[in-house]
Amino acid sequence: MDTKMIAEIEQLAQSGGADGTGIPEVFSRVWCAVKKTLGITPYSEQLGAALALSGHNMVQMQTGEGKTLSAVFSACHEALSGGQVMILTFNDYLAKRDYEWMKPVYDEMGVTLGCVTSDTPREQRRELYSKQVVYLTAKEAGFDYLRDFVCFEPDKMVFPDKLNFAIVDEADSIMIDEARIPLVIAGDVETQDDGSTADIFAKVADFTDEDYGVDDDSRNVYLTDEGADKAEAIFGCDIYSTESTGLLAKICACIKARVMLAEDKDYIVKDNSILLVDEFTGRAAPGRVFPGDLQAAVEAKHGLKITSRGRIMGNIALQYFLRLFPKIAGMTGTAEQSREEFDTIYGLPTEVIPTRLPCQRIDHPLEMYYNAEEKRRAVISAIQQAHEISRPVLVGTESISESESLAAELEKLGISCAVLNAKNDEAEAEIISRAGEPGAVTISTNMAGRGVDIRLGGADCHAKAEVEAAGGLLVLATAMRESSRITQQLRGRAGRQGDVGESRFFAALDDEIMTRNDLRSLVSGRHYPTERVSGAIDDKALLKEAERVQRISEGNTFDERVNLMKYTLIGEKHRGMTFEKRTALLEGTYDSDLWQKHAPELYKKAEQRFGEQPLRAKQNIILAALLNEFWSDYLDYTAYLREGIHLTQIAGRDPAEEYNIACEEYYNSAAESLPERMAEKLESLLECGSLEEYQPAMPSRTYTYLLNDTGEEFKRKPILLNVFSDAPEDKPKKPEKSASGDTQPEKPQKKGFFAKLFGKK
Repeated sequence: MDTKMIAEIEQLAQSGGADGTGIPEVFSRVWCAVKKTLGITPYSEQLGAALALSGHNMVQMQTGEGKTLSAVFSACHEALSGGQVMILTFNDYLAKRDYEWMKPVYDEMGVTLGCVTSDTPREQRRELYSKQVVYLTAKEAGFDYLRDFVCFEPDKMVFPDKLNFAIVDEADSIMIDEARIPLVIAGDVETQDDGSTADIFAKVADFTDEDYGVDDDSRNVYLTDEGADKAEAIFGCDIYSTESTGLLAKICACIKARVMLAEDKDYIVKDNSILLVDEFTGRAAPGRVFPGDLQAAVEAKHGLKITSRGRIMGNIALQYFLRLFPKIAGMTGTAEQSREEFDTIYGLPTEVIPTRLPCQRIDHPLEMYYNAEEKRRAVISAIQQAHEISRPVLVGTESISESESLAAELEKLGISCAVLNAKNDEAEAEIISRAGEPGAVTISTNMAGRGVDIRLGGADCHAKAEVEAAGGLLVLATAMRESSRITQQLRGRAGRQGDVGESRFFAALDDEIMTRNDLRSLVSGRHYPTERVSGAIDDKALLKEAERVQRISEGNTFDERVNLMKYTLIGEKHRGMTFEKRTALLEGTYDSDLWQKHAPELYKKAEQRFGEQPLRAKQNIILAALLNEFWSDYLDYTAYLREGIHLTQIAGRDPAEEYNIACEEYYNSAAESLPERMAEKLESLLECGSLEEYQPAMPSRTYTYLLNDTGEEFKRKPILLNVFSDAPEDKPKKPEKSASGDTQPEKPQKKGFFAKLFGKK
């Protein structure tokens, strides 16, 4: 922290503040405004965090240390220097809460303030985005950016043309965990489901593990030879022919929905619809869907109506949306663990702000148990012991089903508890705020109630002394998560602002993260138990390797995210070019001349009938609509390309390089076709009696949603390539003999490239 600058600000503030637009002057006036309107005296650490934000850093600041207030200093300085600021939060509840909480400070500073939530009417958004500081979620900002791409009237476009500065709250979640989740806008064209998914699901419901295999690396399903034979008998076709690629994709999606996706872990069923569960927070994620055919397959699994998502007209991942801002900063309680990623992907240095008071929380090392049953017994015992002395307990579970089963077991023991999962953010915040009351037991998915402090003794701290005497808040985690950030976020629920507290983390040898990363192979034989062990395992070698599992998992996911950028950057380049050209057409800063150059005779004829200026305006609108079609075609092509690009490894080529080349070639080729396609539109226009009679294809309705896109198709390993090390296909096989000794006719072999690749167990 810049202690010299902080001292200067505090000195100016104590003198009543100073005029000017420099950081010391503005910060001193904000300091005075905070004290006057909120009755709060800002800490030096909060000023240090504000300085780091203004310097465009990723700021680590522990829970309860005042990140919300620090952002106000930085936002006011930027606003009073002539720039606009968007403060991007994790959910609507936090955006609205922070807006209402901090509004008196902004009013005192003369800074205009706005707040946009998912239920803000579109007609009000243009004005709200014109404010100097706007509170909203990153997702809602991204959706408004996409909605403008399918808008045809400039005065109805709401998102600012020029972005300036974004301060991202809960940055670890938004900029890392959800960074690759694409925000999607789709139109109501080509939306009808042909009913085949439900039919296919029923027909493959009895496929066994003899009929399909699972690729653990890509978490995908493929058919074995036996499964392919069965599918061909059921559907009466060559399952690996070009004509059957769509059918094969649906078959694999239906099997994956049945055998790999679990209700109350990967998704929940609520109000006759599928709600996905976020893998990082463990909470329901409304508005998000599985990619491709998988969403319809899960709906068919539960006998629900197959929903239409429309044709995708635009999308952008949060990672790239945030990179549209020339200036960016972030705040989180766990930046240090992802320092390299923030620097590599966003160019943001990390600055760690010390806590105002020393942390008194006791963090215990990982406790390892033989299996899930032993671990559950230990967790319940820890809860019982704490409850007996009226100590509040917060339990972070791995899934919704686990939180519910644990709560049911505690209820049988006479311990009542609050369960947080799949509820709305405001209800969660209310429950979390009471989690520090004496004897409270709160069971949640790991990150429920983000942004809300747990105060010892309750929201008003009425029983703080009693809870402190019991040892403060006890945080328990029932499993090791893939990211140490989630571990630290959960630990950070206790020990707020120098409070006493304690954290204990439990794991079992059969936890998914341990089996997936093959803990047994990392530990030498004598250290890995071969027989059931009662109680915690205290073998230091085993515990050391168990903790390494998390680091291995973190390294893998970071490498995957960086590698995926190689594939997605080309699309961002093309999206930027297309969006920019379309906006310029509608705003009148660019006029199309395609008709004049490529269909001059038709243009002269149209000009004589309709007039020069009206025809030019119509040409711009038609080209804008055509660019929407063009971009939808591009997205369809890249989705198709992603499904097969890993196959280029077969020829020894780099898939990322080949993908980028293919995207560039397609984009340029499609762009070259625009004059011809526009000429066809002009011919259609000339068949109309008036300009108004001809309407370009536009969706009458659009939808926004999030695609639960993990980029699995880019993670497929060259393990599939071993099929090419087999004997040549044309090598004759020796005919088999039956038990009677008769020669049996040779079984027809699958033909074609895809058969060889996928028709093998």
